[in-house]
Amino acid sequence: MEDSSKEHAVGYKRPPKSGQFRKGRSGNPGGRRRKNGPVRVDAASILDETFRVSIGGLMQSMSAKEIEIRQILKKALEKRDFRSIAHLLLLFEKHGGVTVPKTCGVLTLPTNKMPRRMALIIAKKYGLPEQWTKRQIAWGRKQYQATMTDIERQCEAAGIIP
Repeated sequence: MEDSSKEHAVGYKRPPKSGQFRKGRSGNPGGRRRKNGPVRVDAASILDETFRVSIGGLMQSMSAKEIEIRQILKKALEKRDFRSIAHLLLLFEKHGGVTVPKTCGVLTLPTNKMPRRMALIIAKKYGLPEQWTKRQIAWGRKQYQATMTDIERQCEAAGIIP
C-alpha cells in the first residue's frame, strides 16, 4: 500500500481533493430555496375591469365578466357544448341570474273568494301572492272585470267563483 502522505487515492466514493468541500464551508452556500407562498390576486378588480369590444361593428365597453359569459354562451349555442351549458347554468345560479320558483306551480291566494284568472293576471305582473298589496289586488280586479267572459259573469251572478 502506498503511504498516506503521498498522493490521495481517487476512485469510487473518493473524490479528488479539489472537488471536496473545504473545511468550515457549506456545500450549499445559497441554502435551500424559499417557498413561494400563495399568489395574492384581486380577482374582483380584474373581472370588473372594462374593455372596449366591437359587437356588430359598434364599439362597446364591457366588463371581463360579461365578455366571459358571452363567450361561454356563444360556445354553448353554436357548438352545443354540454359542459358550457352546465357551466353557464352554474354561473347564473351562483350570481342570482336564474330565479328558482318557491312553489311548484301552486299559488296560495290571499282569499278564497278570488277568481283564478284574476289571480293569474296579478301574478303575471307582480309575482308571488306573498308580495301583493291591496292596491295591486284592486288593479287585478279592475283588469279582470274589464276582460270578463259571459260565463264568468254568469258564475259571478250565481255566486260561484270561477
